[in-house]
Amino acid sequence: MRTLYQLLRSKGYTRVRLQTLPTNHYAVVATLNGVNGRFILDTGASSTCVSTELAVHFHLNAKPSEEKASSASANELDTEVAHHNTLKIGSWSSKRRSVVLFDMQAVNLALQKLEIESVDGIIGADILQSTKAVIDYQNDWLYLK
Repeated sequence: MRTLYQLLRSKGYTRVRLQTLPTNHYAVVATLNGVNGRFILDTGASSTCVSTELAVHFHLNAKPSEEKASSASANELDTEVAHHNTLKIGSWSSKRRSVVLFDMQAVNLALQKLEIESVDGIIGADILQSTKAVIDYQNDWLYLK
């Protein structure tokens, strides 16, 4: 019987090691516009996001957006959006990706209270759905196609 890895590899998937945080969230290293960052993998987040304070760091050309960000840790927040970005996670990569920017201070403050290193952003459902992502919770792998 083939393993999950063998099956998904035969279907063109690539895999990326996930880091389990004490909160049971997963963190992953991703490269946005050539710059490495630490991102939380969040199946409940509709969009991939970056902290507004890191727009210059990640070479994001952000424009104000009418959309509001909301999360369990804060009320509605103003957002910006940056289009046409290159995102790389492991050996998977994609160009022309949009990224939402918002103030992630509340997110990182909650992590810091738990003595967890801050994150630069969130990999959201937009990426997970478009890549037909599979999360192997037993072995801490993310598969992307």
